[in-house]
Amino acid sequence: MTLKKNYFTIFFVMFFLHGLAQQVHVKYYHVRSPIATLYEDLYIKDNDVISVQDSIVNFNSNGTMSAVKTGGRPLTKNYFISKLKDNEKSRDFFFTGLDRDTKYFIHDNVSKPIWKIDESKTKKILGYNCIKATTNFRGSELTAYFTKELPYSAGPFKFFGLPGIILDIREDNKNFNIWKAEKVELAVDSKINFTPKLNNYPKITMKEFVELKDGTQNNEMKDLLSRMPAGTRVQSESKGRAGLEKRFEFEQMYAH
Repeated sequence: MTLKKNYFTIFFVMFFLHGLAQQVHVKYYHVRSPIATLYEDLYIKDNDVISVQDSIVNFNSNGTMSAVKTGGRPLTKNYFISKLKDNEKSRDFFFTGLDRDTKYFIHDNVSKPIWKIDESKTKKILGYNCIKATTNFRGSELTAYFTKELPYSAGPFKFFGLPGIILDIREDNKNFNIWKAEKVELAVDSKINFTPKLNNYPKITMKEFVELKDGTQNNEMKDLLSRMPAGTRVQSESKGRAGLEKRFEFEQMYAH
């Protein structure tokens, strides 16, 4: 009887903890650029996932990451909305993005990253056992640490595809494009809306949004060159785009 009782107690505790883990909130400190930081909150409830970037961007006082952060500049919030799926080759993300003064609601189908998991490289993050994984995400080399103790294939921004939540991810050899978890809660505030109404934003595809952004950047470059002495040339050392997402699945010119 005692043995049966112990098994029942262990089963109940595991079931209870599993139930709690159906709701997860991770708060990330996000270094967006060499001088700008903000917070991003990831919420998971059942199969619903939403990541919310806060409305304040803090600028460092002298452009170094060790500098004391000064007051923030208010911005509208950014959302990244998706669903948890099993054995997926890609995942649909619906997110908000800005081009010039217009904010769009964008659909992006993201291919599952090809992760290389190194079980021998581990670290503790907020008390969770985390494992190292690396990948190339749309032209950027990334290193992540994820935990199987929170067995949901999710992370900040558009990252997914690992057998656990990502608690730390960053672009290699950069002091920005960093997401570092600062808090994990096994509960989600009941006020969190996983399907925010964004009807005021024009709805476009990722391909259309990229074309808009590229067009804006090209026009700004033309305007800059027009203000320089005749014959001035600007040489770029990087291939593709300068941001984290340097190339996309729909761009056949980059296909191998």
